[in-house]
Amino acid sequence: MNYSIESIEQLLAEKLLEALAEFGGKELRIIDIGVFPWHSEISISFLFAQDSSDVDDIAAWPHFDYSKIFEGGWDKAKVLAKEMNEIWRKDNDPIPFFLDFGSAATSEKVTNIINRFKLSPDFSVQVLNPDDPNSENFCAS
Repeated sequence: MNYSIESIEQLLAEKLLEALAEFGGKELRIIDIGVFPWHSEISISFLFAQDSSDVDDIAAWPHFDYSKIFEGGWDKAKVLAKEMNEIWRKDNDPIPFFLDFGSAATSEKVTNIINRFKLSPDFSVQVLNPDDPNSENFCAS
């Protein structure tokens, strides 16, 4: 798999379809896509309307790191994450990756899958810079 927005879309679509089969009846509030090129890591976390976790404390969400890339839950993403790390090492700039994942997460292909979930009125998808506590949402760029 070569690093591209299309590859990211495909990975997100597959993992979201898996989550839809598991959580389709629950009201979804936030999908967080974690992008960590320095760790060769991509994660998908979910916050549902009935979860009592703080919106800003993603690591405390009951379905934090649903994708479990390091636990064998998303082996296809490991290849892309490794390629992402190799690209990142050239200039240590993570912003292009956040933008790419934001584009993929808001693509028609991925949005069509997201819209199959039961979405809360305040639903959002987010790609944030984990090193910036005031990060913009790269899905809204």
